[in-house]
Amino acid sequence: MTLQKNLLGLVFFFLLNSTFSQQKQLAIANETQYGYASVETANLKNNNATPMVAVSSIRSEISLETKGHNFMSEDLSTESSTSANFIIESLPINSKNSDYAPSFYKGELVFASSRNAKSMSVILQEKTNEPFLDLYRTSKNIPDKGIEKLKGAINTKFHESSAVFSPDGKTVYFTRNNYSKRKFKRNTKGCVLLKIYKATYENGKWKHIKELPFNSDQYSTAHPALSPDGKYLYFASDMPGSYGKSDIYVVAVNEDGSYGTPENLGGLINSAGRETFPHVSDTGKLFFASDGHVGFGGLDIFMVLPNQQRSGWQVYNMGAPINSAADDFTFIIDEENKMGYFASNRGGGRGGDDIYGFRQMISLEKYRDYMPKVKHKIKRHMDIKPISEEITSF
Repeated sequence: MTLQKNLLGLVFFFLLNSTFSQQKQLAIANETQYGYASVETANLKNNNATPMVAVSSIRSEISLETKGHNFMSEDLSTESSTSANFIIESLPINSKNSDYAPSFYKGELVFASSRNAKSMSVILQEKTNEPFLDLYRTSKNIPDKGIEKLKGAINTKFHESSAVFSPDGKTVYFTRNNYSKRKFKRNTKGCVLLKIYKATYENGKWKHIKELPFNSDQYSTAHPALSPDGKYLYFASDMPGSYGKSDIYVVAVNEDGSYGTPENLGGLINSAGRETFPHVSDTGKLFFASDGHVGFGGLDIFMVLPNQQRSGWQVYNMGAPINSAADDFTFIIDEENKMGYFASNRGGGRGGDDIYGFRQMISLEKYRDYMPKVKHKIKRHMDIKPISEEITSF
């Protein structure tokens, strides 16, 4: 994926191809035995299911009551799809451009969108002319109403996406192009990459934007996800040592605000393709998008659970109707209330990427019995060659 922009001779562009729609990028999540919040990364990489700590009340400060963040309609429309496992529905908040990367935040839905038609900066692509992505929030399931940009310094004239919030709601981690203090940076090949930034909430605005210390001008880090207790940050990166085009990593978030050393989640999760857009559920389950595991086509959404013998971990494809022959990604779930959201560029949508809501009909543990175990693809189905004037993203 690449991205293109015309601003005083500056050119950006995200590569559109059969595998990725306009706004696909990297991500990471947390792997844990159900009923626990965290699992040692080393144990996960070695396929051992040893729980680390149980989660104590992590939902006390962020209300996730169904009526507070359920943006699906009560009466399912013709745009909905049902199965014995999930009911899905396209949300009315979708625009004619790209909308994706939903995130729960205090009873609201935060998401990335390129709907800002009044932007001074316009992305120029082969097939579309869309503004750069910004982060939006909504508390109403009404098209073009009750939707506003996050306030403060968080949005810029370049891309912002993939936000995740700390358990107390006072810190947000998000993805942005390598741009800060009104300056952008390129790597040695002339590409502007992705970085993870954090901001703090103060007096109604997001302020004090800082990039994370393990970012680099020479590789991308993107699409952060937090464990339920906020002690582990998961992200996607193509840093040296990755298995494929992008891998999922995890890093400890220390009490003093510092970070540990990022660790690759290993070959059970990561493949020769792209692993991206992680999410860790309220019970600690890991979900991610991949085109390197066998699936329905493009990016599919996968789940990691202990195997049926409880002797190790297994990756499962989420199946239809969550996955399709198109790209399906940025999956989030509230297991307590059995509902969630994801994005897809499947046919029948309003824009390039659309956000869908779903209702969960059976537990994920029961659903596991019907899901096929997945294996890595023997070969990547395509190879994207970098172009010197492009931003390589995921």
